[in-house]
Amino acid sequence: MRYIKSSPKSRRFVTFAMLVSMKSKPARQATRKVAVRKRKSARGRPPTEEVASRAERLLDVATEVFLEQGFKGASMSEIARRAGASKQTLYARYPSKAALFAGLVERKASRLFDAVGPLGEGRGLRDTLVHYGSELLELIVSEDARGVHRVVTAECMEFPELGVIFWERGPGRTRATLANYLRAQQKLGNIQCGDPEQAVEILLAMIISATSLRATLGLEPEAVKTQAQRKAWVNFAVDMFLSAMQANAGR
Repeated sequence: MRYIKSSPKSRRFVTFAMLVSMKSKPARQATRKVAVRKRKSARGRPPTEEVASRAERLLDVATEVFLEQGFKGASMSEIARRAGASKQTLYARYPSKAALFAGLVERKASRLFDAVGPLGEGRGLRDTLVHYGSELLELIVSEDARGVHRVVTAECMEFPELGVIFWERGPGRTRATLANYLRAQQKLGNIQCGDPEQAVEILLAMIISATSLRATLGLEPEAVKTQAQRKAWVNFAVDMFLSAMQANAGR
């Protein structure tokens, strides 16, 4: 430190200035530290939209790899690499390959329910069944759904959990939802279907049975190639079903 020769009065002024400066430093340093922490926090927590986008990307890539290589051939490392994510990130979200497969099946089922919406809301019995059946048939003929179905069919003997996952997250869930709707309609007197679970099997067999089988075999759905054909087929199946169930379709 350099000594400055000055009068007692000026020395008192210099000392006071130094004290003020020393007091203000910690405050400025604390402010800078808070700002740095905020910047780090902002960088460490991506926006919700970005998180959702990354999750969708993982499932898109997983679907792609499963369809290309099958369940047994697909690896979590390859899925992470293609998605541009670390294995740690992938395993944090999906702790196993089976859990990842369950995630993509769940997404497909959720998209169906999003498209259908709450059953019966703003629609009568017939219109509800036609709308539901049409959306389900559109899903069945989609390329991704057909591919996933083939993967499950080919590998469920070696990996039984795949069959359980696919049924519970997909077909089983759609059947339970439709059965609950028919049960409620029967209580209202709009339909006489007996056992709702059995009635659902009959209806869905009429709508998707042949199409689903052809899709599993890798064949084109001959009778329902176009959207217009699919719509006509669902209308025909629903009318046959309601006629047999002595339904009051106008309600």
